[in-house]
Amino acid sequence: MSEKEYNYQIIRYIPDLRRMEPQNIGILVQDELGTTCRMWTHFRPLGDKPDFDYYNFRKWREFFELEVNGPQIEMFQPPRESAEFLEYLQSRCKGNYTVTRPLHVTMDATDIEVVKDHLFETLVRAPEEEEMPATQPVKRFKQQLEKKKLDKNSHLQVDEYLVFPSGETKLFHWQYKKNHGSDERVLIEPVQWLDKIRLTQLELEHSLSAAQKVRDSRLRAHLIVIMDEVAPPSHLAKEATKRLYENYLEGKKHLKQLSDEVVANVPESEELVSRIEDDLNELVQV
Repeated sequence: MSEKEYNYQIIRYIPDLRRMEPQNIGILVQDELGTTCRMWTHFRPLGDKPDFDYYNFRKWREFFELEVNGPQIEMFQPPRESAEFLEYLQSRCKGNYTVTRPLHVTMDATDIEVVKDHLFETLVRAPEEEEMPATQPVKRFKQQLEKKKLDKNSHLQVDEYLVFPSGETKLFHWQYKKNHGSDERVLIEPVQWLDKIRLTQLELEHSLSAAQKVRDSRLRAHLIVIMDEVAPPSHLAKEATKRLYENYLEGKKHLKQLSDEVVANVPESEELVSRIEDDLNELVQV
């Protein structure tokens, strides 16, 4: 196999701008056809960072991925295969988020996705950094996808922006098309019970909004929602926690009405991954 040269940049998060000690959180790779990226989806900074705003990180990640993978805005963006596009991406990073200058790598690979995954696993997060089996449905679902390497399947598009007839875009997770290329999409929306009340509420609202948009637009899709299991708060819990629990149950009720399926425990989560694996195997056999 002949060698091929690629440009790449490392995406970094700097927890403390005074100390300037960055952590690698993603990879950008460019060849003569365009640019792609892979981000550490559920990144958490090293050390004790109780004030880390995961919601802000997720919004920034969605913004940056849209710059790379969303519709090309020719009036503002340079061509995605050009050196100017990598400079443009650098200019879009400010504050805690930075991108290194363009670097070069030569590999025996013609598939840019293979190069992207190799650099991500080498420079950002190695596969052997295995996590303990999660006890909640959402995290177990993600772990099982990675364990079975389904997250690398070319038919499974992780974190894809879907453009609705109105022109609005919405981020969906693990989208693929069933029935050998039909228009029926499988859309999966996770709702986690997170450490912070505000972040859990935002997760819930995001999924409710996404589910409503899918139904209102009459999109031909099979919508699955994965929700963490939550025990009722004790009588000593804060009023805000009790209210969140009520909202969570009410949201779950609405999501059952709006979606085709709500996965709400670990066995169901693992069974869903097995079904996805079967669907993807059928697509490969076409």
